[in-house]
Amino acid sequence: MGPKERMILRGHTVGVKAPASLFHPPKAISIRSLYLATKIILHMNSSIPIDNPFHINQKKQSSQSTFLRRADQEAAYLLPNQSHLQTDTSTPYSQTLSVRGVSRVNSAISKDTALEMQHYIDHYLMESIKAVESFLEPRAWRFANVLEKENRWDLLLPFDDDNDVDPIHISTNAEDGERSKSTIVVKCLNEALGEGGTIGPIIEELLGPHAKLYELACLISDSGSNRQEIHPDIVYQPDGKIRLIACFLSLQDIDATMGPTVFIPDTVTEYHHRAINNEDMANEMLSTIPSVISTLDIGDASLYNPMLLHAGGGNVSKNPQRRRRLFYFTFLNPEFDDPSHDFNPGSIRPDLKKRGLDLAGVRESLKTYFKGGGGSQCRSY
Repeated sequence: MGPKERMILRGHTVGVKAPASLFHPPKAISIRSLYLATKIILHMNSSIPIDNPFHINQKKQSSQSTFLRRADQEAAYLLPNQSHLQTDTSTPYSQTLSVRGVSRVNSAISKDTALEMQHYIDHYLMESIKAVESFLEPRAWRFANVLEKENRWDLLLPFDDDNDVDPIHISTNAEDGERSKSTIVVKCLNEALGEGGTIGPIIEELLGPHAKLYELACLISDSGSNRQEIHPDIVYQPDGKIRLIACFLSLQDIDATMGPTVFIPDTVTEYHHRAINNEDMANEMLSTIPSVISTLDIGDASLYNPMLLHAGGGNVSKNPQRRRRLFYFTFLNPEFDDPSHDFNPGSIRPDLKKRGLDLAGVRESLKTYFKGGGGSQCRSY
C-alpha cells in the first residue's frame, strides 16, 4: 500500500483520522506516476520541437517543479490547523476508523520486533537495489511504483520461509522449540494480526475474516525525499462501504522533520474528493480543514481508509540517518473485486498475490508457522 505514498491519479483510479484531541499524523496507494507523465506529455506537446531534447528536458523539469510547488502550497494551507494523530481511547478503534477514516493504535508491535524489522528492511533494500540494477530480478518483484521517487521506495516483502525466493532469516529464542529460524516479516505480522494482536480484530470487524491480503510492503523515505500532493488512493464511492484498510507500522520514532504522513480526517466524501481536484476549491478547503500528521513512536500503527485524503510528507531532516520506514499491509473487502490493474497492481509480490491469502488464512498460517509447521497451509479466496 505505499504508503501507501504510492501513485494515483487524484481521485481517480486508472487501472495498495479530526478533532484536535483525537489526532497527531501518517500510504498513498498507486498511480500518481501517470499523473506526472500526463503533465510532462502535455508540456512536451506544447509547440516544442521533438528533435530538441534540451527543450524537452526543460519542460520535464518545469513540470516536476510545478508539481512539487503545489505540494508545498498545500502544506502551507494545512499547517495552521494541523495537529498530531492521537489515540482516542474513548472510542473503539474500528469506530474511529469507520467514521473518521483514520485511527492510531499504540504499541501494535513490540519495540524489539520493530528494531529487528528495521535492520531487515535496510539490508533487504540494499539487496533489492543490487538485484534489480544487476538484472538478477525484475523490478516488479522487488519494488512497487511510488509517488515522488527521489529518496523514496515502496519495497515489496516476502511472507514466509516456505514460499520465499530469497528469505532473510533471524535467529529465534530457545522457547521456539525445534524450529531454528523464522522471518522477521512473519514475526511482525504475528504480533499485529495473530493471537492477541490489536490490528487483526479491527480489520476483521470492518471487513470480515475473509478480507483479502492486497498489499505487503515497506515504504521508505530518506532525507531529501519530496512532499507528495494531497490525494486519495481510490476514487470515492457513495455506498458508504469500506473497500480497503491499510495499516502502517512505524519501525522507528517519527518526528515532524521525517515526512510523517498527513491525514485529513472526515474527507471520505464526494465534496472533498471534488474539491481536491479543483485548485481554487482545494485552497479554500485546505486553509480551514483540520489535518493530522502521524508522528508515530516505534511500534505504533496508523490505520486508514484509502478513500481518505492524505499525503506522504517530505523528509527534511538534516541527518542522513533519519530514514523513515513504514511496514504496511492492506486488506481488501471480499465483497468487491480486486481493483488492481497494470497501472496500479497494488504493492505485493507477484508470487504472494498468486497465493490468494485472506485474513483467516494469514492467521492460520501464522499459528501453524509458530508451532513449527512452516507456514504453507494457507486459506485462499
